[in-house]
Amino acid sequence: HRKAPKESHIWVRNQIIVGIILSIGMCLGAYHFLPIQISDIKSPADRLVLAVRCISISTIPVFALFKSVADTRFFTRAIDPVKGGGEDMVDVPNRILRNTTEQFLLHAVGLLTLSTFLDEASLKILPILSCDFVIFRMLFWWGYLNAPLNRAVGMSGTASTTICVYAYCMYCILKPVFISFIG
Repeated sequence: HRKAPKESHIWVRNQIIVGIILSIGMCLGAYHFLPIQISDIKSPADRLVLAVRCISISTIPVFALFKSVADTRFFTRAIDPVKGGGEDMVDVPNRILRNTTEQFLLHAVGLLTLSTFLDEASLKILPILSCDFVIFRMLFWWGYLNAPLNRAVGMSGTASTTICVYAYCMYCILKPVFISFIG
């Protein structure tokens, strides 16, 4: 069992901190300072429609990565996965695509759930979260290709907002349970 060098841990830890600060800071700044107007969203169906539209923006990195893997396969010896001989060429792009797809699933479910708890004025966070997802997934992709340890900014930036969304949704789901239990 070999441990990573201490310098690697320090580097990744610092990137994680930067990613969290940047992502949450960008979302809060955009929420408070960008003139995003969401109106005429009255019914639960309207909220879900808005969330689905925002989620469609969040698919940008998934499609870009899918194209990256397809291009690598088409233009290299990795074109024939059965014969092999080129799978090493798509290993990293496939890892990036797989992780982004996993993160996208969590992000999408989170936005759909979140949309059911927000009032009309707060719904502007949905497009902000979608843009944040795209930005930090692209940073993850760039960092992974640049040097695998550099993916932490993108990973932590994506994960931090998703965790915040899930924490708020769990609070909203469990709050009535606790109130009825206490009261």
